[in-house]
Amino acid sequence: MLSKKIHRSIFFLGTGGILLGLPLWPYLMSISQILLALNWIIELQFKDKLETIWERKSIILLASIYIIHLLGLINTTDYSYALNDIKIKLPLFALPIIYGTSKPLSNKELKIFFTLFISAILISSFISSSIIFGFTSKVLVDSRHASIIMHHIRFSLLLVLSIYILYYYLFFKFQSLVRWEKILSGLSMLWLIYFLFLLNAFTGIIIFMILLPVAILWWAYYIKSASIKKLSWAATSIILISIVIYPLYSYHRYNHKDRINLNTLPSHTINGNEYTNRISDQNYENGHQTWIYLCEKELKKEWNTRSNFKYDSLDRKGQSINTTIIRYLTSIGYHKDSVGISQLTSKDIDMIEKGYTNYLYKNKFAIYPRLYELYWQLEMFKKTNNPSGQSLAQRIVYFKTGVKLIHRYFWVGAGTGDLQDIFNKQYDIDKSPLPHLLRLRAHNQLLTFLITFGIFGFLWICFALLYSPYLEKKYSFFLFTIFLLIGMLSMLDDDTLETQAGVTIFAFFYSFLLYLSSENDIKDEIKTP
Repeated sequence: MLSKKIHRSIFFLGTGGILLGLPLWPYLMSISQILLALNWIIELQFKDKLETIWERKSIILLASIYIIHLLGLINTTDYSYALNDIKIKLPLFALPIIYGTSKPLSNKELKIFFTLFISAILISSFISSSIIFGFTSKVLVDSRHASIIMHHIRFSLLLVLSIYILYYYLFFKFQSLVRWEKILSGLSMLWLIYFLFLLNAFTGIIIFMILLPVAILWWAYYIKSASIKKLSWAATSIILISIVIYPLYSYHRYNHKDRINLNTLPSHTINGNEYTNRISDQNYENGHQTWIYLCEKELKKEWNTRSNFKYDSLDRKGQSINTTIIRYLTSIGYHKDSVGISQLTSKDIDMIEKGYTNYLYKNKFAIYPRLYELYWQLEMFKKTNNPSGQSLAQRIVYFKTGVKLIHRYFWVGAGTGDLQDIFNKQYDIDKSPLPHLLRLRAHNQLLTFLITFGIFGFLWICFALLYSPYLEKKYSFFLFTIFLLIGMLSMLDDDTLETQAGVTIFAFFYSFLLYLSSENDIKDEIKTP
C-alpha cells in the first residue's frame, strides 16, 4: 500500500499532466485522467470518500449529469453512438468525484498549477504564431488553422481563461507577486491578448470582450479609491457601448454601395477589349459592384503571367480562382482587366492564391474583416437560401433545425445516441441543400441537452451546474465564476461537451476551481496594487 505522500504526488502528477496536455498533447491529457482515476481507486479509503460524497451534495449533483446520460440509453436506438458518447462524457462523472473528495490545494500549490498551465498555453501560442508568420513549411489559408493541436474554438477558450488567470494575479494578488513575476505576468497577458486576435478565433474574442467589463467591475468593487472606481465604470461603459455600436457601424459600412452612372460606364478597356458589365447582378465587395468592368480575356492572360495558379484552376481553399480574383480586385476598387492585375502587389497575389476574396483580410488584427465576412455570408444566404460553406449561415440552419426537433422531443428527449439520426431525418424532411457531410447538430450545447434529454433532463443539468457552486460558496471566487461564464457562453455557439477535448476542458476546470481552491484563497483573494 502506497503512502499518502506518494498518492498525493501521483495526484499532482495527474493534475499537472492534464494542464500540460490540454494545450500541448491530447494523449497526455487522456493518460493523466486515467492516472488520477487509478490513483483514487488504489488509494482506497472508500468509507471516508463515500461519507464526503454524501455530505458534499454538489458532488452528487454533478455526478447526476452523467447519470442522466446513462438514463438516456433507455429510449435510444443507436447504441454504437450512445456508448461512444458515454465514454466521451466520463470526465463529467469522474473528475468531480476525484477532486471533490481530495484535499484542497494551498495558495502556493494553486499558483504552481496555474503557472504550469500558462506556460503550456504560451508554448502552444508560440507554435501557432510561428505557423501564422510563415516560419514553418505549413501553408496557411486561414489563421485559425494555425491551432494544430486542438480546434481553434476550444483553444481560444483556453486562451481567454489564461488571460483572466493572469488578470487575477495582477489585479487581485498583485502584492503577493515579486517584481519579476509582475513583469512576466503582464507581458504574458498582453501577448495572449495579442495572439487571441492574431488567431482570429471570433468566439474567443467575443467571450473575452463580454467578460472584460465583468472583470473590471469585479476588481473595482473592492477598490477604496473613488477616482479608480469612476475610471473603472467609465472604461466599462466604453467597452459596453463599443460592443453594441461597433457591429452597427460595421453593418452600415458594409451596406454602403457605390452609385453607378450607367451613362458613363466604359465599354472597353484601355487596350481596346470589350468589358462585360452585368448591371443586373447586385453582388458587391466593399461597396463596389462585382460584375462590371470585367474583361476576362485580359484577366486570364495577365494573371497567368503573375501566378503559378492558372486562371481556370482552384485556389488553396478549393474555390474557382477566377472568381476569387474578380472578387478581390472588386474589393479594392480595381477594374477586372490587365491594368487591375498589374496593380496587385505580391502580397495581394499570395492572398488570392490562398483563397481570400477581399483585401481586408490582409489585416490580421482588425475585427471588421471578420464581421464583413459574417455579413456577407448572411447576405448570400438570404439571396440563395443555401448555407453550404458559410459557417454562420450553417449555424443558423443547425439552430433552426434543432428548434424544430424540440417540439417533437420536448418531454422525454430523443435519447443519448439518436441525436445525429433525428437531425439527418429533419434535414431530409426540410429538403436541405446542405451536403451530408455538413448536416451537423445544433452547435448549441443547451439546445442539444434539451433535444437529447427533454425539458426535465435539461432543467436538471442546468440546476446541477449552477446550484453546485452555490453550495460550495464559489460564486465569490473570481476565477471560478469567470470560467463558468466562459463555459456557458461557449455553449451558446458550440456543442462544447460533445468532444473529448471540450468535455475535458469543462469538467476539469469546473471541478478544479470548484473543489481545489481553498477557503483561505477565497477570503484573501483581493489584494490590489
